[in-house]
Amino acid sequence: MSFYYLFIDGIGLGGKEDHNPFHVHAKHLFRHLAGEEPGDSVSSQFLCVPADAHMGFSGLPQSATGQTSLWTGMNGPASMGRHMTGFPGPTLIRVIEQYSMIKLLSENGKKAALLNGYSKAYLDRIERKPRLRSASTHVHRASGQPLFLLEDVLEGRALYMDITHQFLHHFYPDFAGKLPIADPRERGRQYVKIGREYDLVLFEYFLTDKAGHNQSMEEASMTIQILEPFIEGILEEMDPLEDTLVISSDHGNMEDLSTKTHTNNLVPVFLSGKYASDMAGQIKYLYDIPRAIFNCMDFDSGLPDPLAMAAQPESA
Repeated sequence: MSFYYLFIDGIGLGGKEDHNPFHVHAKHLFRHLAGEEPGDSVSSQFLCVPADAHMGFSGLPQSATGQTSLWTGMNGPASMGRHMTGFPGPTLIRVIEQYSMIKLLSENGKKAALLNGYSKAYLDRIERKPRLRSASTHVHRASGQPLFLLEDVLEGRALYMDITHQFLHHFYPDFAGKLPIADPRERGRQYVKIGREYDLVLFEYFLTDKAGHNQSMEEASMTIQILEPFIEGILEEMDPLEDTLVISSDHGNMEDLSTKTHTNNLVPVFLSGKYASDMAGQIKYLYDIPRAIFNCMDFDSGLPDPLAMAAQPESA
């Protein structure tokens, strides 16, 4: 039994507007993000639960606090007293180091990992400038496990962030001959094959958020054309009687290209597989997702009330 936890940065539940790329380009599951109820064969395998990314705090939801909530089960904005953009600072890092899903599971005899593979150059950069470490890398590192490298992608133990390797070829041309352009559907299958060795695997895709900030319909269309077959591949390879697929986001953005900023929209939580129905009734806020996964695993996480960590000054 495995949980596949796919994080797609910056997608919310929007409407049927021409500036919503999901309205213009989505073929099946992502039609939900254009205010529709698609009835195709892919969408019918999912439940779509709207989740509140504000979590009790006004202002536009942001990445650092939202992602902390998604991967710890704690209320990130409550820890800060506000939403926080970009990368986690000292306060959120303390939350992650204590409550990282990967850490809690790994310390209690289960296997969990972030399956993104990184270049040595990137890892060197975040060692020199720790402030540039993403929430996802903190979540994995808190478990004591090293992050995966491009060599792990090459050997089938991890996936590159863009799924198809197009960006990989641009940034690291030395790997172009080793990792050819990939079929996103096959990458979805690979995600499931790797995940069979784990109880929980995370994967982060952030190009959707970049497309939203760039207000680029072309970039947004590209991400949809990659993600939809990637999800199809996951469904084709996973066992719905044993496995569960969870797809979530940290805040809205790409569903409204009329603005460069994030949105106040609810975000989708797509659930498919064994525990989809069980999880659906447990999710209202982003921080409910890890808690629902733990409940379905029958795993005693020891998580306190999600509001337990009150706001602390960043210098603390």
